[in-house]
Amino acid sequence: MRSLKTTVRLSTLGAIAIATAAYALPIQLKDSNGTQYNVNTQVSPLITDSLASGALTDATYTEPVTVTSYYYFETFFGGISTATVKYDVNVPLTDAFVGFNGLGITSMNGVNLPSAQVFNPAAPLVGQDCPSNGKDQELIFASQSFPALNLTLTRKVFVSRSKPYARWLNIVTNTGSAAAQVGISLRGLIGSANQTKVTNTSNGGTLNAQTNWFTSAQIVPQGFKSLEPKIGYVVQNASGASAPATNVGINSVGQAAYTFTPVIQPGQTAIVMTFVTVQGKTSNAKNQCENIVANPLPADTITCMSEQELSQVVNFPKVTPPDLDSSTVQLNFKKTGQDTVVWKGKVTIGAGISLQGLQVVVNFGGVPTTFFLSKGGSANNGGGNKFNLQAKLQNGVTKAKNVKVSFNLKGDYQTPLAAYGLTNADASDATVTIPITVSIPPAGASIGGNLPYNWNATAGKSGKAKAS
Repeated sequence: MRSLKTTVRLSTLGAIAIATAAYALPIQLKDSNGTQYNVNTQVSPLITDSLASGALTDATYTEPVTVTSYYYFETFFGGISTATVKYDVNVPLTDAFVGFNGLGITSMNGVNLPSAQVFNPAAPLVGQDCPSNGKDQELIFASQSFPALNLTLTRKVFVSRSKPYARWLNIVTNTGSAAAQVGISLRGLIGSANQTKVTNTSNGGTLNAQTNWFTSAQIVPQGFKSLEPKIGYVVQNASGASAPATNVGINSVGQAAYTFTPVIQPGQTAIVMTFVTVQGKTSNAKNQCENIVANPLPADTITCMSEQELSQVVNFPKVTPPDLDSSTVQLNFKKTGQDTVVWKGKVTIGAGISLQGLQVVVNFGGVPTTFFLSKGGSANNGGGNKFNLQAKLQNGVTKAKNVKVSFNLKGDYQTPLAAYGLTNADASDATVTIPITVSIPPAGASIGGNLPYNWNATAGKSGKAKAS
């Protein structure tokens, strides 16, 4: 529907000269919905459809869907109102973006820079990793130094094959000798441009610095149908984040912008992690955003992130590495619902916590299981799902201590774990990595990480993974 709207082409991070040199073609990655994300790899020069290395030039939703369109009309009293209409669409939904999520530094120590310093290393990718179904799903960009600012920037862009979203790790390192408050901005143009409608927000109102996520759709004149996808944007989980956003918004031409201002110590790194999901329905975009900001972070959201990277994220609650003793996963390829997971480790808990009724969430390989503890720290959901926190109690509340924790899970894990290499095929001592997060409130934060396992399997029968 580009003919219906004013086509806006602008630099999202400042005025940048346009030269005639060629630029690298985007790399196309698909998520679990089959949505195709076009990720720009290098920009030389920086042009308006690319915006910055690691930005999306576009994304296309490919599945047939019954969608809701928003249209506007003039009321009897001369005002403007909106209404909706539903219809079936059997063609790909695009454009989602016209260059989106460009990374730049916009301020230092509270002072706005004369022009944004945009991430554009003008170099090939350093590498690709995080394979799923034989294809690498994460792009690793070259580092770019900004000597005048004593900063080095890089990015990692990951498109999940187990879930419908893309993830950015925007990585900023302070190479100077003094602490610095750094304005990290992410900006880009939504395909619906000046016809963009914010359809939902996490805080039930207008966009602001407290917004964790929001969704958008194209609004069209009455009688027209939108052929653009619905989009969900995950900015942060401000509850527990060390440096939540200081600005979140969309302007009148459909330019989305988020800014974070963490204080980065000398030699240290801050990572701003954001997500986007491209869907056929607004309700699906909303649901996916809500899933991503769950506590703990779903295990799939931290896929292929190192322990160091998890510790450097500033806009989500802290995730600490698990103290693992042992873990095994057994998959039964002859029956469904008979797969098992056993996990044993330790966790440091705080003092003065009553365990009675306390909610614990285990997310193993993207499958969440919720437990409610007894006063002694145990839970049994039946069907083979158990959790036990061996806390030391005094007068009915916890004592601060490093204690044992264990859980047993049973169900259908074959489909979600296939994305991590645990497939119904012969395997001998294959190395696989499974993401896990566990929310244990007495520990003060979620524990989690990407745990390595040795995987052995016989096709059509069974498979066993043991933590290595």
